[in-house]
Amino acid sequence: MRKNKNVTIKDIAKALGLSPSTVSRALNNYSDISPETRDKVIEMAKKLNYTPNIFAKSLVTNKTKRVGLFIEDMEKEGIYGVFYYEILISFRKAAMDNGYEVVLLSTSSEEQKKISFDAVMQEKGLEGAFIMGLKMDDEYLNEIQKSSYPVVLLDIPIKNSNVGYVTTNNLKGAQLATEHLINLGHKRIGFLNGHKKAYVSQERLNGYILALSRNGLQVDSELIYEGDFTEASGFKAADYFVQKGVTAVFAASDMMAIGLIKRLKELGVDVPKKVSVVGFDDISLARYITPTLTTIRQNKSEMGKSAFYLLLNLISKQPINHIILEPELVKRESTARLR
Repeated sequence: MRKNKNVTIKDIAKALGLSPSTVSRALNNYSDISPETRDKVIEMAKKLNYTPNIFAKSLVTNKTKRVGLFIEDMEKEGIYGVFYYEILISFRKAAMDNGYEVVLLSTSSEEQKKISFDAVMQEKGLEGAFIMGLKMDDEYLNEIQKSSYPVVLLDIPIKNSNVGYVTTNNLKGAQLATEHLINLGHKRIGFLNGHKKAYVSQERLNGYILALSRNGLQVDSELIYEGDFTEASGFKAADYFVQKGVTAVFAASDMMAIGLIKRLKELGVDVPKKVSVVGFDDISLARYITPTLTTIRQNKSEMGKSAFYLLLNLISKQPINHIILEPELVKRESTARLR
């Protein structure tokens, strides 16, 4: 049979009537695959002249000089184009400076159930990966911890010999934001959080609670609203906070803060005379909206650069496996002293 370089795991799965994930796990010798199924998969792989080295434990030793950059929910409004872009560019530049090619890959919770992490890494010929946007209950999060591929996660503090992470001190950042509002005389401070499946949401909530407690203010659960990091969720939260009579809101992302301010304007609520607003991230839009947004700056360029060099460490079996960057409060026009 003539060798076909385009054969993929999906082709093997189709030929056997199996799922791509099952084929991938069989090729990677997972214990939950029966010997009979594994033998069938390997036999079919040989028959179809499956190109990737299905018996290799890792592509690291092959030195393909290719790394993956996975982004979950890449197309989601307010996520990819705004917050992740600067991280992506910085990661790619660091990779190129070191002779590496970056393969950009989109993923979702649904796609992760169809094809395993190792299968994607094999098919793309990747030495390692940097992954942004994973949720705490995602399939890949479990697979990554068992995989032999080096992986750097954004904002998820998991580390072992093959897995590391890059993050900002989110607890401290949330404290800085909340204490800034407290220092301006605000006591009834709302918190607009991201979705519960993001690790940073819990960290920023903890920072908000810690700041209130340290300043003798009671934590009121009715002043905590769960959004999803998008402008739309911030827009929706504005009516809720107005009804609760807050004088200030700390939003766990700039995009939510921008949506919040937009709706407050529609409701005739002056920002910052009536309600002060603080965001988190310091995306470029924060400097151009009216009023300009007071926010917590994450050094996104440094996050991308650090992620690549950390991945390089893991590929080279070096001991450093996590980097925590410091946040910075950036004061602009969206906050004012309570009148």
